[in-house]
Amino acid sequence: MDHLVRLDREAMELERLCKGVKSMVVRGSMERRPPHGAVGEGDRLFFVQEGEEGTVRATARVRRADSTPLLDQEASIIRIVQNQRKLMLTEQQFGRWGGLRFLVFVEAEDVKRVEPFFVDPSLLGQDGWAVLDDISQARRNASPAAFHSPGTRAQA
Repeated sequence: MDHLVRLDREAMELERLCKGVKSMVVRGSMERRPPHGAVGEGDRLFFVQEGEEGTVRATARVRRADSTPLLDQEASIIRIVQNQRKLMLTEQQFGRWGGLRFLVFVEAEDVKRVEPFFVDPSLLGQDGWAVLDDISQARRNASPAAFHSPGTRAQA
């Protein structure tokens, strides 16, 4: 499977992944929904940066993925703290993910920048994650200015 993943611009997640400072991303929700249970070892990750959802700038392979069972607030926070060395979450990100009932921890390997290519940003939705059979489903030939995500404006 391929996964289109939006990264937090303010937390500099893309740069930190590419430099090896960070090796894991987390997603969570109060209900079980993708990417929970949908990410597996060897899957491909395609990273876009918040604000540039139409442009893939880096790729990686999933080294390990862990979808948690139902967690209470304390267990959720403990799991994030246990993975913080790989997650390198900011205080704001910690507040966003800590306490959610279902978490997905995705450890990335072979992170590398790629020649940017364009994808349909509408696939990302609110969670910032899209599960695809193949990235070709999301590829577009137009420039990123031709796309906009819900709640953002296309930039010329």
